[in-house]
Amino acid sequence: MKKFLKVAGILVLVLLVAIVALPFAFKGKIKQAITDAANDNLTAVMAFDDVSLSLIRSFPNLTVSVEQLSITGTGDFEGVPLVKADEIIATVDVWSLLGDTIALREIRMERPTIDVRVLADGKANYDIAKADTTAVEETPEAEASSGFAMKLKAYSLNNASIVYDDATFPMRMEIEGMNHSGSGDFTLDVFTLSTATQIERIDVVYDGIRYLRDARADLQADLEIDNAQAKYTFKDNALVVNRFPLKADGWVAMPTDDIDMDISFSSAGSDLVTLLSLVPAEFAQDLSGVSATGKVDFNGFVRGTYNETTMPGFAINLNVDNGRFNYPDLPESVENIAIDLRVDASKGIDNDAMTIDLDKFYMEIAKNPIAVELHVKNPYTDPMVDCDVKAKVDFDKLKEVVPLEEGDQLTGSLIADARFKGRVSALDEERYDDVEAGGELILLDTRFASDSLPYTADVSAMYLKFSPAFAELTQFEAQVGETDLSAQGRIDNIVQYALRDELLTGNFQVRSKYLNINAFMGESSADSTSTTGAAADSSALSVIRLPENVDFTLGARFDKMLYDDLTISNASGTIVLRDGRALLDKLGMELLGGSIVMDGSYDSKPEQPLIDMEFAMKNMDIQQTVNSFYTIEKMAPIAKSTTGKFTTTMSLKGELDSEMMPVESTLSGGGRLQTAQVHIEKFEPLNKLASELGIERLAKQTINDLNLSYRFENGRIVVDPFTVKLEGIETTIDGSMSFSQALDYNVKMTVPLSLLPGNIENQASALLQVINDKLGSNVSIGTKIPVVLKITGTVDAPVVNGNFGDAVQRQKEDLKEQIKETVKEAVEEKLDEAREEAIAKARAEADKIIADAQKQANNLVAEATKAADNVRNQAYAEAQKVEDSAKNPLERAAKRAAADKLRQEADKARQKAIDQAQKQADKAVNDAKTRADAVIQAAEKP
Repeated sequence: MKKFLKVAGILVLVLLVAIVALPFAFKGKIKQAITDAANDNLTAVMAFDDVSLSLIRSFPNLTVSVEQLSITGTGDFEGVPLVKADEIIATVDVWSLLGDTIALREIRMERPTIDVRVLADGKANYDIAKADTTAVEETPEAEASSGFAMKLKAYSLNNASIVYDDATFPMRMEIEGMNHSGSGDFTLDVFTLSTATQIERIDVVYDGIRYLRDARADLQADLEIDNAQAKYTFKDNALVVNRFPLKADGWVAMPTDDIDMDISFSSAGSDLVTLLSLVPAEFAQDLSGVSATGKVDFNGFVRGTYNETTMPGFAINLNVDNGRFNYPDLPESVENIAIDLRVDASKGIDNDAMTIDLDKFYMEIAKNPIAVELHVKNPYTDPMVDCDVKAKVDFDKLKEVVPLEEGDQLTGSLIADARFKGRVSALDEERYDDVEAGGELILLDTRFASDSLPYTADVSAMYLKFSPAFAELTQFEAQVGETDLSAQGRIDNIVQYALRDELLTGNFQVRSKYLNINAFMGESSADSTSTTGAAADSSALSVIRLPENVDFTLGARFDKMLYDDLTISNASGTIVLRDGRALLDKLGMELLGGSIVMDGSYDSKPEQPLIDMEFAMKNMDIQQTVNSFYTIEKMAPIAKSTTGKFTTTMSLKGELDSEMMPVESTLSGGGRLQTAQVHIEKFEPLNKLASELGIERLAKQTINDLNLSYRFENGRIVVDPFTVKLEGIETTIDGSMSFSQALDYNVKMTVPLSLLPGNIENQASALLQVINDKLGSNVSIGTKIPVVLKITGTVDAPVVNGNFGDAVQRQKEDLKEQIKETVKEAVEEKLDEAREEAIAKARAEADKIIADAQKQANNLVAEATKAADNVRNQAYAEAQKVEDSAKNPLERAAKRAAADKLRQEADKARQKAIDQAQKQADKAVNDAKTRADAVIQAAEKP
């Protein structure tokens, strides 16, 4: 017996050791198997930190845990994580591994984040399975003989976050804090899946409209799943969104690629309070304690087939009858709430048979009536719209109905009376007689104030009039804090924009005597460093996206503007918003002691926005500009060490990053910079240059009439060669600088000998003075030497290299040879002076010979022309007498012909006489030129 117990004990010990050790033995192989399976079957990149296995954790079951799992997209979804989870846990019946059916007790995901995206072209980031090129079609017999099955009892997601962004609808849904669990026997052809779901927050945006914000949801649902028919039938279910209950009946079937459905839904036991719970919190105060009555009836269905060409039909009915609500402790209420809405697309939306009938929307807010009636037919082809809106609201009464935030104030009145009836095609074709439209929207003496805003907003008058063709803003007068605004203009295409998302066009003129932009930027702008200054915190900036389906022209004039520390005067110009772009046309302003005019565009459509700008900046104060614009110091670091004014014209094209800052490598363009007089001091490259040359006074410079051109190229600012005088030294500079302020400049200087060491200039001058005294000449050698330097390094740590020392040494060695050449040139100069004097006299004599001959020739031609004209005039008179002597038509025709012949002969004789005179004149001039050339040649002979 003792022996048996001893053996049994040893067996138990071995079994326990095996239970503990077995998972570790196979852990490496399992990790490799998971990695290989992912690489073989997925186009995405899967990664995880660790895999653990345990038999003790859920004995006799095996627990497999994958930690920090992520699946990240590739291609169009590069870097986008489809799934991230802290842990995925699967519990398996270990004995089932020996049979034909693997029994999964549970699969659980802890804190998963799921990001599903579908692009406009239908590409989805969840489509990550590689195509199986080796697969063959399995027969039912093959499937039956495979003998493999998997049995799942339960699954759950704990504290999940889900984003579904589908551009094909377009729809975006965000879910946070979701706990979902389900259980059922997935091995059966027909079974019931019981689920429970709780969601802490859900947002839903469809086609740009937010339907849910920060909503809570609770769903208990049983689904009958028929795997053979791919059919899913709603059984017991109850959904509550915030406090609004919903119930669904019906089924969804997917036997093929098509999705068939027949689902009806309704809200049982709902009332006005539960309906109001769906209103997002930013549009309504806390509804706790609100007294509300009224019957709510909400129901509808979705029925039909969904595929690439067909949408199922649907219908929605909403009725609110005899509704009323009021907040506690407020004297007034919202009374007589009535809504009668029917949306009927039972034949599907593709055939354009959809109708929207809002027969009634009515309420009285503290006895202020609001009434809307709307009917729409054929919304997708040629909408027929019949709409009537009437409202009269006294804002002073609102605080007696809806509690305002403490410190908030709203006064004034709103009057709306607008009507539209007609087809959109009539507007498109400008058949305004076929459209009934008119009315107005008026705001009078309206004020809004709040403790949360640093200013009050007052609209003394706003008149917006409607017509079939457009809506006209005839008057808008407002005061927002210190800022006054007045505007006029019109908007076209409102109905087409609202119903078919067509282009919305408008034209406005805005005027302000004083515009304080800082007041609209929040407290942070006043408390933080300037967003344009050197220490700006650009992290708060983001890409500004402009609407693509508007075409607005805004003509603006602002007498005075305040932006951060900048005071801007006489700002005016035109801004056009069109196709996601802002176009600037001669947008000018006065600031920083000068003026700026801007033209160009900002294109917000690309992922990296594009700018294409032209700037004309005139007489700008350099120091004020540097202190106000960080980019100026970055592009021209010398500016911070410079005082004076500058003028520049500049073109700039390139991309902006996510913080609206230029992507330096993409910039192109350039311009020209001009200054009348600037002073430079404490600029490190200039300090270094002065030190290397030994000319300390170069460190401080006053430069006159600077004129240079520059361009942006391959992430650098390239400066074309320009010439300045530095302490009288003629200096030519060219080169480039990167936006990180790395230097690559060439400097060419002609340095006076007086600045060189060794008193070279005085020695040379003394020797030449002796020679000039003996020759009676006044010659000198050159007093300057060329120096070529290279400046590299950075603005703060420049490096100067060059041949200054070599140039000095060469100057010493060549001094004697230069003096010899100078003496030789002086002697030759004396001989050349006499020869040049003789040649000058000969040229003067030759010019006189030619001038006299030309004068005689001109007189000869003039006299001949005068004589020829007299002869011709006499002939013309005789011809006229012949023509006038005719007494009948036949004789007149004959004599006219004879007279014309006399005139022709007279013209020929005149021209012949003039040509003979010109020939004689030309010969006389040519003879004179020959004599003149001979005189000059004689003088030029050695």
